[in-house]
Amino acid sequence: MAGLSNIVFWMWAQQAFGPGSGTPWHIHKSFPGGLEGFYRAGPRCWNNMDYVSEVQSESLALCTVEEAMARLEYAVKLGWQVVTPECEQYPRELRNISDPPAVLYIKGAKPVELTGPKVAVVGARKALRESLDAARSIGYQLATAGGVVVTGEAVGADAGAMEGVISAGGRAVCVLPVDLSSPYMAKTAHLRRRVLELGGALMTEYFSQRSPAQGGFQLRNRLITGLCRRVVLVQAAEKSGTMIYARHAAGQGRKLYVFPGPPDAEEFAGSRRLLKEGAAPVYSGSEVLGTDRAIAMEPPAPAAVKKPEREPPEEKEPPKRQELSIEQQAVLDRLGGGTLTVDELMEGCGMEMGKLLRLLTRMEMQGLIESAPGRRYRRPGKL
Repeated sequence: MAGLSNIVFWMWAQQAFGPGSGTPWHIHKSFPGGLEGFYRAGPRCWNNMDYVSEVQSESLALCTVEEAMARLEYAVKLGWQVVTPECEQYPRELRNISDPPAVLYIKGAKPVELTGPKVAVVGARKALRESLDAARSIGYQLATAGGVVVTGEAVGADAGAMEGVISAGGRAVCVLPVDLSSPYMAKTAHLRRRVLELGGALMTEYFSQRSPAQGGFQLRNRLITGLCRRVVLVQAAEKSGTMIYARHAAGQGRKLYVFPGPPDAEEFAGSRRLLKEGAAPVYSGSEVLGTDRAIAMEPPAPAAVKKPEREPPEEKEPPKRQELSIEQQAVLDRLGGGTLTVDELMEGCGMEMGKLLRLLTRMEMQGLIESAPGRRYRRPGKL
């Protein structure tokens, strides 16, 4: 084990505790020797810890650093940045939230390269025309003033904010609820490509998550607000996902701005409540960054961002059948319609552990298999 990168222990802990858990950070800060010391302490120690449940202890024992190493090697091969709280590249803003992600996977610019004030601009998927115009204009104005806009990948207000940034030739960070290779949300794929071309970044805490897991959007939202000091909400109904951003912003001590929208519109009921509770109304980027910054106020034209000629489906599609290697076919045949452990696969396929783990990692990223609790794998469906 000597010489293993600390990144591997963070990846091991994230796999065991799950994305969104603040426990790896707590262990890093409080356990002697950090996560590596915790790993080496073993099950006898884990079973006696108040903050490690019995299920988590079992998961810690079933996950291995060998699997984490295979994942790290594959991520590096894909050109992803793999960043943990012990890395200089880790966003400093996320160190100050209650549940910092154990691992971030990043494509594009390094976090330290994204200088300038970071502002979250997020809102409803089913955004009204007024909301789309507001998100686009605010994104444009912030980018023109040198700000970095942080948003999600969704259609609606998020896409409007990205369009505004792109029209200004500025930089954005798009935080995903899926892995960096996922086909999810194809309608905004052209915007994410332009974000990368303009020096922005895509970011996620998922190594392999083809479609959003239950609660995945809420976990993603805490990172969007956590990365910023200022959060702009565009169109929040009373009971909506957009209101989750407001709760995260309050808990993280972020300054909240709300676009008021048309008076009495039901789609803005949550927005009006937030304004009554003290959120600042906002109509332009200058109100967010302050009047000391010169901002070009001309709203960008929506046509400035070229969309693909053929509109792709909004959600993910089942993966098309692909050419399989002999080893991949052997794994799928061995799995059949069941769920097997790594040891069972190794015995059935006749592969040594290191080769099998690397193969399983590639297949998981290709959507051919998916991991299950207890260091097991299964087929996601008929391929």
